[in-house]
Amino acid sequence: MPDAEACAEVLVGLLDLAGRLGIATLGELHAAVGARGRPHYGKIRLADDLPSSAGVYLFRGREGDVLYVGKSTNLRSRVKSYFYGDERKKIDDLLSETTSVEGITCGSELESLVLEARLIREHEPKYNRRGKTWRRYAYLKLDPTEAFPRLRVVREAKGEATYLGPFPSSAHARLAKDALEDAFPIRRCTRPMRASTRFAACALAEMGRCLAPCEDRTDPERYGELARSLLSSLQRPDGLLGALETKMQTLADQERFEEAALARDRLRALAEALERARRDRWLLAPSELRLRDGADAPIRVRGGALLRSGREEPVPYPTPRDRADEIAALRAFVARHRPRLEYADRPLVEPVEGGAELHKVLARLRAREDEGGSRGRHR
Repeated sequence: MPDAEACAEVLVGLLDLAGRLGIATLGELHAAVGARGRPHYGKIRLADDLPSSAGVYLFRGREGDVLYVGKSTNLRSRVKSYFYGDERKKIDDLLSETTSVEGITCGSELESLVLEARLIREHEPKYNRRGKTWRRYAYLKLDPTEAFPRLRVVREAKGEATYLGPFPSSAHARLAKDALEDAFPIRRCTRPMRASTRFAACALAEMGRCLAPCEDRTDPERYGELARSLLSSLQRPDGLLGALETKMQTLADQERFEEAALARDRLRALAEALERARRDRWLLAPSELRLRDGADAPIRVRGGALLRSGREEPVPYPTPRDRADEIAALRAFVARHRPRLEYADRPLVEPVEGGAELHKVLARLRAREDEGGSRGRHR
């Protein structure tokens, strides 16, 4: 018994030491034991002064430049885990350049998510995959003031035109653009056109897939009605989504599977963009918004921006590329946690038209994807 008690005391002491080192599981303990001989293990001391609370951490280089930004519910434990023998070369390179680690405590999960997005946007750390991805975001633009407007994929949302986005990339934006052009015979040529501009029509005109204003087959008034109809379908998309889904199913029934898959990808890119746009509108509309998630402190949002210092700039609509990740974090948090609304100076509203169909279409598309992935795993 004395031997057993002595062993127990040693075990308790070692567990306490492991806890102070940020080790919480048996796997982490094994990794820590094997990590002592690794070249960067000595830098584990950089995490000694970090708090064991939730927040955001920054790995910094010799010149103070930010190399990597991450978030955790336990800053000290998470940062120490990097030194336990992660075999990835990216981590090894990161640790070799790191000279200090900074921790910023946050009062809620949402604050951590938003602050991480803001810091990544500000510093563009070389080891964050999302460091520059926001630069690839794109929009669909339709300017109804043009004589014969067309859909364009653009990088910035500027001016008084109508925009949809941001999309994760120009490729996603082109998928949605193709879906809309399949449904509306709007011109696709890139030549600038005034009301009097004329040139030879392309094959799409002969196929009935373009009104061909280039050959004077339509006038600005009739073409304007088409453009307004397209814009209206983005606000009330039930008919548009139903038509695109029917086309996808028809192609599948005809065993034209590659075309059906492309129609599915186009439909999903468009539907997801419409869903994001609806949520973003009611998140950005109130100039003052207070939410509460459980027992945490109230979450204050002003003009779409989570308040930390009180000096945050409001987020305009459509969301600029450089703030898209910040709004995505807020949107995802609200969808996942469904926090209680305590105050809004403007009602959180969403158009009724098309909302049910949009939800159903996305649910069916995601179910198809899950079903396909399940079949692939079983093979």
